[in-house]
Amino acid sequence: MRFRENGPAIPDELLVARDAGQVLFFCGAGVSTAKARLPGFLGLADKVLNQLRALPVSPARQLMKVVGELQKHKIPGVGGIVAADRIFGLLEREFDLKDIEGAVGGALKPQLDASLDAHRILLALSKGPSGKPRLVTTNFDLLFEAADPSSRWWTPSQLPDFRRHTDFEGIVHLHGMLDPDYREAMGGRLVLSSTEFGRAYLAESWATEFIRAAIERYRIVFVGYTADDPPVQYLLEALNRGNPAGRQELYAFQGGNASEAAALWRQKGVSAIAYSPTMTMQIFGKRLGLGPSELVIQSVGGINC
Repeated sequence: MRFRENGPAIPDELLVARDAGQVLFFCGAGVSTAKARLPGFLGLADKVLNQLRALPVSPARQLMKVVGELQKHKIPGVGGIVAADRIFGLLEREFDLKDIEGAVGGALKPQLDASLDAHRILLALSKGPSGKPRLVTTNFDLLFEAADPSSRWWTPSQLPDFRRHTDFEGIVHLHGMLDPDYREAMGGRLVLSSTEFGRAYLAESWATEFIRAAIERYRIVFVGYTADDPPVQYLLEALNRGNPAGRQELYAFQGGNASEAAALWRQKGVSAIAYSPTMTMQIFGKRLGLGPSELVIQSVGGINC
């Protein structure tokens, strides 16, 4: 179904599943980028390098320079080549973890007038029949909580257990979250570096197990990611190797034409919902009765990391 002429074609079964409370949104950095103006993962790495005053000879600084050049020469259907998690991995060899997380907090602390429109609309979209929001984010910022202070939040140290509870409510910060002062992590480490991604998705695999259980219960919609984002790569490549039984279909909003979007996500087992990065539209808005509320798709659909 298209809500606007030339807008993205949203599968009817996805609309029906959302109305039934069977859709779970996974929200990435793009949700906080275009409207609230926070940096994406690669931009965050650059800001942290500057806040920590990493020297020009620093391996992390040198890799950042190489990544910047490679971003100019993306391969069609492949996307980015070097992910920012490698930069954070090198930073952990040079700086104390607490200092890195403090620099992350400083880079992500929003302005007082930061727009929360994208977060409010996604919270509205995430509400099932119970009327309570339910979504997962890999962002460290607290903008979803600012948009709805009454929502419960979850951290890596306490994730919803689908074996004990058939459902959950609130905002899951799968990769950790910053404290209200944006000075340090709470509820476990921030999943920033290749080491931490490996621990979360491979060695200890708590993130993989959580999402595996979620995929068996919900239709997952990725919003605010590009296909080469570290969370997407670690998660979906691991899941595709395991080929879990009973897995629901996965979807992702992706800027570009339909063939380009499909090429980026197909090998990951995800159905791309293509959109024009320059247009605005209402996502499921007709069903939610959001009226004139509009969301710039670029702000939630994907960013370059």
